[in-house]
Amino acid sequence: MKSIRTCSVASFLLAIALVPVMSQTIPSADAKNHIGEKATVCGMVAGKHVAAQSQGTPTFIDLDKPSPNQTFTVVVWERDKETVGLLPSSGQLCVAGTITQYRGGAEIVLHNAAGWYVPKAQLSNDRHYTNSDGQQVHSPAYSSGGAPAGATALCGDGTYSFSQHRSGTCSHHGGVTKWL
Repeated sequence: MKSIRTCSVASFLLAIALVPVMSQTIPSADAKNHIGEKATVCGMVAGKHVAAQSQGTPTFIDLDKPSPNQTFTVVVWERDKETVGLLPSSGQLCVAGTITQYRGGAEIVLHNAAGWYVPKAQLSNDRHYTNSDGQQVHSPAYSSGGAPAGATALCGDGTYSFSQHRSGTCSHHGGVTKWL
């Protein structure tokens, strides 16, 4: 009986040791404070460019509005582009890996599609209204991850409208800033 318990305890401890340590999720502005750590870094895509004159032809994606001391860049080398897949050029993006420092900025180099994802936008409310066609439409709401699916306009107060008609869209939210 004692050997069975010992074996079960040993199996349990081995199973715990094999569970991967979950990396933390941090905003891109804080990445510079986590150099050398494995983490998931999330932010809004602020720019994307290819260094055609550089050996290896890397693609650089800057998250959030870059400032001189707070740049976070996602790097995809030409040899990895096929396995990484097509990264978004706008909206929210999260990347996972070891944060390294290059020329004063923090970066993560992606090698495959498992290293990134687009988080699902969370809306600030779940209210709906009935439009002039009798259809249920989501009320204007703030979004945590860029333009949510089904949004038709960005309102002046930062909410997203799901209106099916242009007339009256964002009328109580500062007017339409941009049609989507």
